[in-house]
Amino acid sequence: MRYKANIYVFLIYDFLTNLSPLAFIYTLYLTQQEITLTHAGTLLGVYQLSKLLFEIPSGFISDKLGRKKCGIFGQSVFILFLFITLFSRSFIVLFLGSVLRGVSYAFLSGTADCIFNESILKSSANKMDFWLSIDKCLFYTSIGLSGIIGGFLATFRYDIVFYFDILMQFLSLLCIFQFRETSLTKMSRKQNDIKESLKKAIKNRKIVYLLLLPSIIAIVFLPYEDYYSVILKSQSIPEFEIGILTGIPLLISAVAGMFTQKLNQKFGYGFTVKGLPILSAIIFSIMIVFLDHVFAAWGLYVLCEALSNINNTSYNSCFQKEIESTSRATLMSLRSFGIALTAIVISPIVGWSCDHFGFKLTFLTSAFICLFILFFINLVYLNEESFELQ
Repeated sequence: MRYKANIYVFLIYDFLTNLSPLAFIYTLYLTQQEITLTHAGTLLGVYQLSKLLFEIPSGFISDKLGRKKCGIFGQSVFILFLFITLFSRSFIVLFLGSVLRGVSYAFLSGTADCIFNESILKSSANKMDFWLSIDKCLFYTSIGLSGIIGGFLATFRYDIVFYFDILMQFLSLLCIFQFRETSLTKMSRKQNDIKESLKKAIKNRKIVYLLLLPSIIAIVFLPYEDYYSVILKSQSIPEFEIGILTGIPLLISAVAGMFTQKLNQKFGYGFTVKGLPILSAIIFSIMIVFLDHVFAAWGLYVLCEALSNINNTSYNSCFQKEIESTSRATLMSLRSFGIALTAIVISPIVGWSCDHFGFKLTFLTSAFICLFILFFINLVYLNEESFELQ
């Protein structure tokens, strides 16, 4: 029963912590402070570098000391980052704030999610798809509302966006205090180390693919999400409409995610886990071609977000059932480590490229790179590897 309570607490936590309008206007906010896209890309890269440096150690610490303690620490550091970004106008201080943001993400990425997934596996493993679908529905609803709320509040003052975000993150911190620890006993923790986790992962091609997939997708979607508000602003769209255009696709994707289980039953996990990322990248490429046509590009963006949610839910079902609980936080942090490594390389390059070559050429190039890697891995590395769950 205590594990079932964790599931409900996590769903509340995940909704509140992702009700974070700053995530949608952060790059736009930086440009309003007369920071160039190159420098904004540098700050985003520093954030990712910090994530990179702390991802695997934070997961290892979580496996050793417990999820809850790491979650409390990570959430507290994120609130500190919000205060620093709100009150600072110095690039150096913003630089340090980006470091703290990365530390926060690293300690949160392998903690609350671990508690949620382990609680499902221990209380209702046969309902993994159901609970993940509910979570993804709440997640996309939350971030969709964040875009709308952020755009609306930004029409008054940007600092109001920060105050709203700080309130949501404080409430999220209170939720973490309500979690019941699900991690391993001290004896089993001693047997868990990073080398053992890596050895087990490398021997399983399916796990290797699942670890790499988010990093590959991040090549194209991560920088676009960072710069989407700036792209819309460059087309003379006001903040409130930017909020609407960023929020509605995510609300629609929340509804789309509710059909994940039916799609898996009809087409199988091979389609939703392996096929949808390729389809999404192709649609994204077409969207960039029509980038100057705001509503045509926006319609394709809606489709990309919907497919992404379906893929994410199916992906998480596969990933959580493939990995062992003894190394869950470490492998989840290793996954985030890969995303951070990709973003460290991509973010500054994208910022520089957008300054010099424009948005369209920059994102078309990243889309083609993403597609090439996806095709190569599916045709050469995975081949006939099955993704159907037992």
